[in-house]
Amino acid sequence: MASQAKGLQNFISDLRNAKSKEEESSRVERELAKIRRKFASGLSSKSNEDGSNTSLSSYQRKKYVWKLVYIHVLGYEVDFGHSEVLTLVKSNKFSEKQVGYVALSLLLRGSDPLMNSVVNSIRSDLVAGGASKGSNSVQIDTAQSLALCSIANISGLELIQALHVEVQHNLVSKTSSPNVKKKSALCLLRLVRTSPNLFAGREFAPHIAQLLQDRHLGVLTSTMSLLNGLAVQHPTEYETLIPYVVHILGMLVIKKACGKEYLYYKTPSPWLQIKLLKFLQLYPNILAEKDANPSSKASTAQLTQVVQKILTETDVSDSINKSNADHAILFEAVNLIVCWGPSGPTQLREAAMKLLGKFISVREPNIRYLALMTMAKLAQLDTGSAEGVKKHQTTVLVSLKDADISVRRRALDLLFVMCDSDNAEMIVDELVNHLVLADAAIREEMVLKIAILAEKYATDLRWYVDTILKLISISGDHVSDPIWHRVVQIVTNHPQGDLQAYAAATLLVAASPRRCHETAVRVAAYVLGEFGFLIAERPGMSGEEQFRILHQHWHSSDETTRAILISTYAKLANLYEECRPLVAPVFARCKNSVDVEIQQRSAEYAAMREAFSPEAVEDLLREMPPFEDKEQTALELRLKDKEGEDSATFVKAARPSVEQRQRAAQAAAAAREVEEEAQRQHYEEEGGEEDYDEEDRLQDLAPVGIPKEIIPAMRKAFSNLCTCSSGVLFENNFIQIGLKHDYQAAQGRITVFFGNVTSNLLKHVRISIDDCDHLRMQKQGTEGLLDDEEGGGCSVAARTQAKLLILVETLAPFDDAPAMRVKFETTEGIKHEYPLRLPIVATCFMEPVELASGAFMQRWKSLEGQERECQEIVKAPQSAPEIDEEYMEKIRSIITDGLHFGHCQGCDPTPWTISGAATYRTGSKDKNGNNINVGCLVRVEANPQARAFRVTTRTLHPLCSKAVKNVALVSIKLA
Repeated sequence: MASQAKGLQNFISDLRNAKSKEEESSRVERELAKIRRKFASGLSSKSNEDGSNTSLSSYQRKKYVWKLVYIHVLGYEVDFGHSEVLTLVKSNKFSEKQVGYVALSLLLRGSDPLMNSVVNSIRSDLVAGGASKGSNSVQIDTAQSLALCSIANISGLELIQALHVEVQHNLVSKTSSPNVKKKSALCLLRLVRTSPNLFAGREFAPHIAQLLQDRHLGVLTSTMSLLNGLAVQHPTEYETLIPYVVHILGMLVIKKACGKEYLYYKTPSPWLQIKLLKFLQLYPNILAEKDANPSSKASTAQLTQVVQKILTETDVSDSINKSNADHAILFEAVNLIVCWGPSGPTQLREAAMKLLGKFISVREPNIRYLALMTMAKLAQLDTGSAEGVKKHQTTVLVSLKDADISVRRRALDLLFVMCDSDNAEMIVDELVNHLVLADAAIREEMVLKIAILAEKYATDLRWYVDTILKLISISGDHVSDPIWHRVVQIVTNHPQGDLQAYAAATLLVAASPRRCHETAVRVAAYVLGEFGFLIAERPGMSGEEQFRILHQHWHSSDETTRAILISTYAKLANLYEECRPLVAPVFARCKNSVDVEIQQRSAEYAAMREAFSPEAVEDLLREMPPFEDKEQTALELRLKDKEGEDSATFVKAARPSVEQRQRAAQAAAAAREVEEEAQRQHYEEEGGEEDYDEEDRLQDLAPVGIPKEIIPAMRKAFSNLCTCSSGVLFENNFIQIGLKHDYQAAQGRITVFFGNVTSNLLKHVRISIDDCDHLRMQKQGTEGLLDDEEGGGCSVAARTQAKLLILVETLAPFDDAPAMRVKFETTEGIKHEYPLRLPIVATCFMEPVELASGAFMQRWKSLEGQERECQEIVKAPQSAPEIDEEYMEKIRSIITDGLHFGHCQGCDPTPWTISGAATYRTGSKDKNGNNINVGCLVRVEANPQARAFRVTTRTLHPLCSKAVKNVALVSIKLA
């Protein structure tokens, strides 16, 4: 063997001894020229049909081909010698065939025309295992393996079509050795990846099932690689193999059935366990199937036992290799639990969360990284998982300061996912504080996620504006345009309250210093141009002062900022006479600007007053209309582009919070009021609705909403049902919606009836109820009633009704009722859509408490404080009788029977005062496993002379105080 490789060894030595790249290249070129001459010498007289030189000896041919292979591996181009390679492959000698297959894999591609001449030789090597092997079985197996490796490496389409049947035969043949089966499985995987529709999955699945019963763990490992590759493309076709996979996993994990050669630091074949778990992750609904047969149920029970054992027996090991193997299996098991989602066993999710909580504090950074990433996925499953992850909030905040930036990124993701209405302000403040010390590499990501969280959970949008300004002041270079654009959109789209005036005043103060970040100047310029008039009467905030503060940044701003400033100047000049002499010189100078945008804006604004009437100019420069609310904001799309659609952070960002739904509902209500008012004025100007023909009426009013004349009755019905167990929620000429509800502790049962009061059929009756973070709801109704697709729903015949059953459990205090939307269509084709509210309020989950006067007053005083107390004065209705003791008895009944408070006798100094106590029950658990409850106190004080009542509520939770106060006020008004 040494003499056979002498020429190759000398050539390799020459290349290694080369002192420069040029010397190496020169030596390679000389050798290529020599080999070319050897292959070509005597070619005309002594050559085969394929062009190979028959005068070469076996030794020479192998030596020269090895040299070509080595030259190719060094990166030099080899464009000849292919015929000699094919000759070696076709040889019957094993030593020549071995060299030929190695060279074939490296030097030829599937599209090479010469490949057609070698297909038969490869096929003969593949099928050689079917014959009796005898004493040369090792060489035959090796030849088969070489052929399989060459097919996998070349993998041309023509080669695949010609030989894939033989590869499958070698894989499933009982005469194939384990080594050949392993190579066949991996070769077939490569072919399937190149040509996905190579064979039908349902026909091939039985062969895979046969292979999964092989006792050789190497064959099982290669088969699972093939199975994972196939099942990713067509999962349903291989679902029948789940029991086999679970059985193998049980043998490895529970019985430890594994040969010594496959034990890795006493862990049975960890690579095979990982592949098995990855396959099971493709079937997330395996535990949710209710009609499974007994064998499937046994399989799922065994799978649950296997996962439980992995969770309980995995721990941090002193051996790094063992620790890595065990934790690789563990994290795949946790990923399987994540794939199961809420349908999986709760105890497994809790055990996984507990284990991950321990891993996020270990020293090994790889384990911390995986634990943080997996915990973020687990926290997305349900409210219980989200509550469990909050226990580790302090540890995650510490990980945010880790030396490894990848760990810091995963800690940031987990903080983003665990954020909710309760801890949003604290987490956002912590992230803002950490932003000062954060590396530049992670700042942009932090700023984006802080901005999303601040918008998502802002109970007061003024806090959102303040948070974005902090981001700009701390890390303005990393505040992208979509972030400040979003501020502008939110301020513009929320005219309610004083948000616009607050934003204008705050941004004016932020832009006052001469050294101010340019992003702050852009936001301030836009907002002041739109809403600066709201603060113009305040001291130091006149239109002239606004211009002066903005214009001081003109010379330090770029073209984009200057373009915004010019538009703002035009609006200021339109509103304030004193600003026009200040703005005119700026427009005059900018008419000759080299920037086309600035030049055009300046010229148009300067000529506007001369070209148009004052009224037209006023219309052109009035504030911008509200922006369109898109399904996904620009910030969410940016997060999606950065981290992917399936990432835990994007799933969290795309799911609207309670605060966002409340703001959307308020905005929709305000928009409807504006639209209805505009429509009413239009009708009045046109002489009334009679001017419209029937076709226009149907087009303009589809879908028909709730008529304004029945809205007062609808609100009264809702308020009555907040304190009554049954009644009519809504009624008009088409439909009557009745409701019965009863509650026990934190759970309630609500039955809603949708009755057709017409003499015709109501079609496509559909009900949709918004999900709430504070309520866990299960809904079941008449078939099709909960179908939200257009054209779906159920039909309700005349004088009949559809039924909806809702089982609800409260998880946290809340002050809003769930929204329900009722849709249906009449036989005339008129669509109706009614936005309603279900009378599920916080007082429904109260349990009365009887307190002695001393105990009541002691607790009343202990709950003093602005955040714990809510108070409001309400006037008695004009139609109500005089406030006397009989009337007060009616109020007492409302407090005890309607609000479910216990009457605390003896602590009311006068007959005009009523005091009560109750406990608000929730289904959430504390760290000890006990239900979380909130104590509530209420006091109603009457002033007969002023015909007014003062309602005061005190609880430990602000939302609880507000909710009780609101229900009490409405009930008193209706008394």
